[in-house]
Amino acid sequence: MRERGFNLIELLIVLVIVGIVMSIAVPNLQSQIVSARTRGVAESIQSGLLLARSEAIRRNALMRFQLVSTMDATCAASATSRLWVVTQFTGVTSPANTRGEPWARCNIKPYSPPDHEEPCPTTPAYTVDTASNPPTAASCTADPFIAYQSSTETAASVDVSATPSSVGSLAGLVVTFGPLGQLAANYDGTTMQAATTATISVGPSSGVEGRRYRVQVNANGTVRFCNPDLDSSNAMAC
Repeated sequence: MRERGFNLIELLIVLVIVGIVMSIAVPNLQSQIVSARTRGVAESIQSGLLLARSEAIRRNALMRFQLVSTMDATCAASATSRLWVVTQFTGVTSPANTRGEPWARCNIKPYSPPDHEEPCPTTPAYTVDTASNPPTAASCTADPFIAYQSSTETAASVDVSATPSSVGSLAGLVVTFGPLGQLAANYDGTTMQAATTATISVGPSSGVEGRRYRVQVNANGTVRFCNPDLDSSNAMAC
């Protein structure tokens, strides 16, 4: 018995069916990929906020979560970046904060050990190691005291928008946690205000399909991860 192959009409029908399936499956797959990216970015931001809060309680000191534009020597404050750093800040009361700010220093590693006292000690002396990457802080006041930072990985087609988008004259998101884990009302942590909240929205870029997520910081410092598109009856709804 001779085997019969596909004729041209049958082959065309198969190709049409495959094309229809692909036209349905590919956009759905792309949406799932973008959704996974947006969730990953939102969870990274949530992790940074939780780290800042837990360290504020552990150290009995003010800790700041700050969005930054890059992770190198060009970094600046941001309200739309997925990158973040957690820094220690002792406020303007005694002992006065003597640390430098992280802006333009996000690639600097702290002098070892990093958990030294405030104000900045005069000994041991800080040195510059030009052979290291990243460089060591040249002085105590040049050390931004970055306790934690996000990775430098990027996520395509994902946008971030933070509220408030500025603190005083600083154009960027800064969330300061007090020693009890509460949220400070201002940049330097000298005022605690019950009405203070912060929201970081993460979603697909314009014209791209995917899920949206939101990270909310309440006045008492609790950090919540939620989805703004879910029905209010859902526990994950914002």
